[in-house]
Amino acid sequence: MQMYSEARVMTCLAEDCSWNCRDECCAPAVEIGDDHPQCDTYTTGTVEPLGEMASVQDCKVSTCYFNQDMECGASGITLDVHVSHADCMTYRN
Repeated sequence: MQMYSEARVMTCLAEDCSWNCRDECCAPAVEIGDDHPQCDTYTTGTVEPLGEMASVQDCKVSTCYFNQDMECGASGITLDVHVSHADCMTYRN
């Protein structure tokens, strides 16, 4: 089994997300949702940003090319607004 290093959130364009720190994600880690590549960490609530680039903790989108046992094998991901939430734009099937 191939082991991946943690993929980082290289860019976050969801400006209304509370974890967004000047187009970088300052969450402790992000999770990408089940059957849709939605950022489950996205919030507009009150948070305490960490000030460092977040990594992808889990990817539950089994159809994604980069998903290997819930780990993201991409070199980095980009998050962007989709409808009323953020999606992983790096998703490939």
